[in-house]
Amino acid sequence: MTSTQEPEEIDLLRLLERAIRFCRQFKWIFLAALLAGILGGWLMYSKVIPVTYKSRLVLHSNILTNPEQIQIVNNWNKLLKQREYASLAAALGCRPEILYRTKGLTAKEIQQAFTPNNPNGFTIDAIVTDQSILDSLQSALLNGFDKGSYIKQRLEIKKENLKELIIRTREEIGKLDSTKKNLEAIIGGYGRSSSSVIIDGTSINRQLIEMHEKLLGYQESLRFTSAVYVLQGFSQFNKPDNPKLIPWIFIGVFVFMSLAITYAILSNLLAKLKSRSAANRL
Repeated sequence: MTSTQEPEEIDLLRLLERAIRFCRQFKWIFLAALLAGILGGWLMYSKVIPVTYKSRLVLHSNILTNPEQIQIVNNWNKLLKQREYASLAAALGCRPEILYRTKGLTAKEIQQAFTPNNPNGFTIDAIVTDQSILDSLQSALLNGFDKGSYIKQRLEIKKENLKELIIRTREEIGKLDSTKKNLEAIIGGYGRSSSSVIIDGTSINRQLIEMHEKLLGYQESLRFTSAVYVLQGFSQFNKPDNPKLIPWIFIGVFVFMSLAITYAILSNLLAKLKSRSAANRL
């Protein structure tokens, strides 16, 4: 056992010694690469990489499912990445200047679960270089959801149905009001009923209240008819999302140290080749 282990231990010691000699030989190059990497990372962080902010919009849709809405946002983001600002501005109904300062749009579902009535919302994360455009960007995104031909038709049909329900409900309220007045006239002795039917005044009042509640609900639905509803709008933050100093320092050090190690290995190989060629000449 000792005879097989001793050469291995010797080889490891020799390898460690060579590594130490190698590091000592090129220590100034490695030190310069370390300092250059730190400086390069800091310059990338402070001078080159643009400052960006990330904000989130929380939405809910009653027209399309969340995956369909997310796919629409992904298509917008693709146009944004390809710098098709004119096409995207036409789709969103906004000025292209807003999109120049928008770097990305990412949408995801809040909860990955299938339900028939689609109760779960979805989020849109926007990366921008100027937070002053967030309100305009939010309005543009909402307008873009409403502008789709299918969505527009669905919204028009929904509005027409709600208007029809409002008209019908008002007619029913008018009939109930008329019946209530006749009942009050009979009770007050201002008229006589030839019918043997007993009218329940309490039931009419209850029906009137229910009809008024329905009318208010239909009017509210008509007022807030939209492709998506905002649960939480974009917010502004004091600290930027990117860039971050420490990752760029690591990237700079990694790049310059890789170059230094490559240079050191090549220099060492060339030196050995030269010494071998000189020895062969002798």
